[in-house]
Amino acid sequence: MTQPDTSLSQPQRSLRVNTVWAITGNVLHSGSRFAIVLILTKAFASDQVGRVLYALAVVTPLSFLINMELRSVYVTDTRDWVRLGDCLAVRAVSNALLLLALITLCLLQAHHWSLEQRLLILLAGTVRMAESWADIYLGVLQKKEHMKRWTISQVSKALGVLASVLFTALCCDNPVWMFLGWTAAVLVVLWFYDRPQAARFTDVRVHWHNQVNKELVRRAFPLGVFVALAIMNHYVGQYYIAPVWGDSAVAYFGVLWSFIAGAAAVQNGVDQAVQPRLARYCAYDPNEFRLLLLKVLLWSWAAMAGLLLAVYLAGPTILSILYDHEYAKHADVFLIVALAGCIMMTGMILGDTIVACHRFKSRMLAVAAGVALNAALCSLWVKPHGLTGAAWAAVASAALTTTICLAVLLHANRTQKVQSND
Repeated sequence: MTQPDTSLSQPQRSLRVNTVWAITGNVLHSGSRFAIVLILTKAFASDQVGRVLYALAVVTPLSFLINMELRSVYVTDTRDWVRLGDCLAVRAVSNALLLLALITLCLLQAHHWSLEQRLLILLAGTVRMAESWADIYLGVLQKKEHMKRWTISQVSKALGVLASVLFTALCCDNPVWMFLGWTAAVLVVLWFYDRPQAARFTDVRVHWHNQVNKELVRRAFPLGVFVALAIMNHYVGQYYIAPVWGDSAVAYFGVLWSFIAGAAAVQNGVDQAVQPRLARYCAYDPNEFRLLLLKVLLWSWAAMAGLLLAVYLAGPTILSILYDHEYAKHADVFLIVALAGCIMMTGMILGDTIVACHRFKSRMLAVAAGVALNAALCSLWVKPHGLTGAAWAAVASAALTTTICLAVLLHANRTQKVQSND
């Protein structure tokens, strides 16, 4: 049994340093994902790009639903009742269920999806299974606030994935090989870096304890539901665009969202760095909790304002330089998508704060309401208005989700003050 390195396990590390490392890791990681889309748009026709993005749109929400958000439960566990081995045991079962679900889905949609589309979906599933294993090990580094090691892992995976995509673009005419290289790159870093790093802090063996595993699923499944819904919300527009406007239109809308997703990944890095501290402050120091949340919001809003200004002033130029004039024709949609992204990132901050306070059901309600509104508006607007309709549906959805999260936090704050006075 590997003995934990107690010299490295002290949780009270510099929040500023951890935030910088988390942002750096997410910027480089999201930059690689952005580069993947960029390479795909240069190397493949728009309909091929659309099929790749649609495969990710199908697989990603389903994988988060079935795999649940075990890492968030592990990271925000302040009583140390969850062990890494318990998370690994649950993840083994959930990955098997994910594979079964994808195979079943491809069989049911055989008449609607081409053979290439089905193969891309299954291979995108292998990528998500590999990444979900790595996610568990990285939860140890996040909980111990060693975001530097977390960043090294993310960057290593990003470089490996980017290399596989470049190889596919230069040597192959089929994006299928991209997913194979992607999976291999994640597994190599997982085995040779993530697992040994986690072993410095805890036992990395799988543990099967039925009672603990059941309790972990009970707590993680609601969290997985709302994370899956949140991710699905990014893809709702593509689900409605594909059958009406075709694969190329999916590529156009997906590419615009990929640009905004890079900014969202930076915000996610900030949220991951502060989430363990927010969880402790929520439990033991409400004043510090509110102060830290306010700081995160103010800095994030300043960055969002800069993003919106850049897209407003130079949207067509940005799209022409990065992608192609074919994509630059949709610069008006780009601005609407950017607005939706900024509102969404505010909702991410408030939503992750709710998770830190263990108000999982409230967050799930907020996200579910946003997805329902997005789907309803897309069903009305996408067919007559195309990409513009999908973009405005995303704005409305993000606004509703953010408003509900804010209401939950304000209610929690008032309740906490009343209890303190009593």
